[in-house]
Amino acid sequence: MQFDRELRISAEKTGVQRLLGPSEVAKWLGVSSGWVRDHATRKEPRLRAVKVGKLLRFRPEDVEQFLQTSTEAITN
Repeated sequence: MQFDRELRISAEKTGVQRLLGPSEVAKWLGVSSGWVRDHATRKEPRLRAVKVGKLLRFRPEDVEQFLQTSTEAITN
């Protein structure tokens, strides 16, 4: 765990933000990991993702933007 803590502190100093995995995003949104993967690969509404090799990763600001856009679509 010391390495993880040092990596986090280093990332904070350089302004790098940690990427989230599908299960972390799913927990945040209260949906399944499959739902997250589906919305990362569809056209609309799309949850922006970053591919790291075969893995999907998500920027927290992209998840927040997805929530904002989805909320606006419902209220309009």
